Amino acid sequence: MTSDAGFRPYGTDAVAHFGAIRRLPFEVTPDERWFRHWEPFDTMVAPEHWLCSLTERTPWGVHVVAEAWTSTLGVEPLERTLVGFAEVPTPRRRAAMRVGEPFLTRVAFLESPPPPRVNIGEKLWDEHVHTFAASPSEAQAAFPPNLRELLRQRGFRGHLEMRPGGFVVHHEGFAPRPEFYDLTFRMLNDIGTALRRS
Repeated sequence: MTSDAGFRPYGTDAVAHFGAIRRLPFEVTPDERWFRHWEPFDTMVAPEHWLCSLTERTPWGVHVVAEAWTSTLGVEPLERTLVGFAEVPTPRRRAAMRVGEPFLTRVAFLESPPPPRVNIGEKLWDEHVHTFAASPSEAQAAFPPNLRELLRQRGFRGHLEMRPGGFVVHHEGFAPRPEFYDLTFRMLNDIGTALRRS
C-alpha cells in the first residue's frame, strides 16, 4: 500500500516540529514496506496506512513511532493512535500480550490465527493480561519478571508483541500528538532496558 504524498493529517506540523527539536528524522508518508514486514500482528489489526513516523537511533537499535491510520486517506478514522516499533537484538522469543480492549485490538482471525492463549503462572498477570504464545515457557521467556513489573507499575493498557529481533507496542489512548510520541519513545526505551537486564 502506498500513501498519498500530498496527504497531511491534522497535527502533522506539530509532530514535525517535535521531531526537529529532538533531531529525529520525520516522514509524513514513510515507506510502508518497512512497517508491513512486521505484520501480521498477533493481537492488533493492521492499519490501512502508516503516517507521520519519527525514527530514533539508539546504541541498542532503532526505534520508530508512527500513526496507525485505520481509514482511507482523507477520511478521519474513529480513533487516531500511535504504535512504537523497536528493532533490537534482545527479544529472542515470539509472544504477545494485551491488557484491556484498546482500539487496535484484533477481533477477526481469518487468515492468521494468533498463538494459543496461555497462562504464565503469575496470579496477578494471568488475571489481568491476555497472553499468547506457543507455550507458557515461551511466554515467560518473552515477558521476564522485571518487564512484567515495569508494565504493572505503569498501569499499562494496550498491546505488546515480541518477536526475535524486536517488539511492537501500542498504548491505549496515545493520540498522534508530540507528548504521546515522547511517551511512546520512553516506553520503547524502558521496555528495551528491562529486556537487556533480564
